[in-house]
Amino acid sequence: MKTSIPIQLTKWLLYRKTLIHILFAIILVIISITPVHATDTGYIPEIVAPRAVLMDAETGKVLFNKNATEITYPASTTKILTALVVLEHASLDDVITIDYEPGVTGSSMYIVPGEAFTVETLLKGLLIRSGNDTAEILARHVSGSVEAFVALMNQHAASIGAFNTHFTNPHGLPDENHVTTAYDLALIAREAMKNEFFREVVSSPSLIISPTSETEQRVYRNSNRFLWGKGPSHQMLYQGLYTNIYYEPVDGIKTGYTHSARNCLISSALFNDSRFIAVVLNAEQDSIYSDSRTLLDYGFQYFHRLTLVAEGTQMAMVPVELGNEEAIGLVTDKAIEQIVPRNVLTSNLRVDLQLPEEEIVAPVEQNEILGKVQYYYENELLGEANLVTESAIDALPVYQQTSWRFYSISALVVLFILWQVLIFYLRQKKRKQRRLQRAQRYQQRYETIE
Repeated sequence: MKTSIPIQLTKWLLYRKTLIHILFAIILVIISITPVHATDTGYIPEIVAPRAVLMDAETGKVLFNKNATEITYPASTTKILTALVVLEHASLDDVITIDYEPGVTGSSMYIVPGEAFTVETLLKGLLIRSGNDTAEILARHVSGSVEAFVALMNQHAASIGAFNTHFTNPHGLPDENHVTTAYDLALIAREAMKNEFFREVVSSPSLIISPTSETEQRVYRNSNRFLWGKGPSHQMLYQGLYTNIYYEPVDGIKTGYTHSARNCLISSALFNDSRFIAVVLNAEQDSIYSDSRTLLDYGFQYFHRLTLVAEGTQMAMVPVELGNEEAIGLVTDKAIEQIVPRNVLTSNLRVDLQLPEEEIVAPVEQNEILGKVQYYYENELLGEANLVTESAIDALPVYQQTSWRFYSISALVVLFILWQVLIFYLRQKKRKQRRLQRAQRYQQRYETIE
């Protein structure tokens, strides 16, 4: 009995060791078959808000998504699309005279009848002061009615891919049918930030409106505290420490609040030539800025912009028949850039060249599309570009083409004749060898008989 205990213990240890090896092997297999994507960083930021998205402004690539396609209320972030439509359909120099009482509730410039403003000033009041009265005045100026303007808004949203957006007003006041998603708002913000005037306005920390015949000078501070929030009364808890809400890389865009939408914030931040757009919706007040900064810092710290190939890079040389050049270079028709995790380098990528399968015959025009190049990370397509001809190639004159064909045919005939001569020579040599071998065998038999 005493000897059985160590034997059982030994068996148990061997069984345990074998089990560990099996589990380790299973883990390795799982890791090896798990797809790796160009947004995998090994870290997922944690935010409190129920809906959010982080988007690369250059490519539109989504780098973080938390319920980003769920339908929700946008509050005053609506005004980004309002501004886009106004910029498309009105001149900044247009002067609007207000001859009625705007009478819109909520945030306002408190415009009164008899005042006159340019579209430029009203857009600043729309985006910096977040004036609801300003939104309706601009809508009436562009379309004649709020309803007609809202139809333009929804058309514009659909044109840029914001298919889950349906607005019923230009300011974002509560309406159960006035809805969008975090992803759609990121698309709208990305489009808006392409406009230089819009970028200038939403990055302004304050707005001063000169006195009019009806009112004194107005001074408004931007509702986005990322642009100016410093000091004891403008602190937030971020990564365990209290810090200023002000964040230097941020250059816009828009806040929003209603009771049904809660706090909403769309932020744009630029750092090292990379612009990220963070959308945080339906958050509580104490988390809206910390959530937004968490997303922006995630973009800055974990991603970088990688140039996969420059425009005009020669990727291949292909032969050309009957041309004044024997081959032509194929070059990329555009640069390919992509936002990827910092651990992804060009050496990690796979390049797939698609070259013409058929014979290329001159003449060939410059910039003629003859192929394609694609860049992959693992099995994910990061970008592609057409391969176009680097230059033009003229066809040879007809007589040269005839001469070329004649010499080509002649060369083939000569090669065929030489081949036949070689075959004839080899056959004759083989016959001679056989005759000689027969004579030698006969001689050997004769000598044996003797």
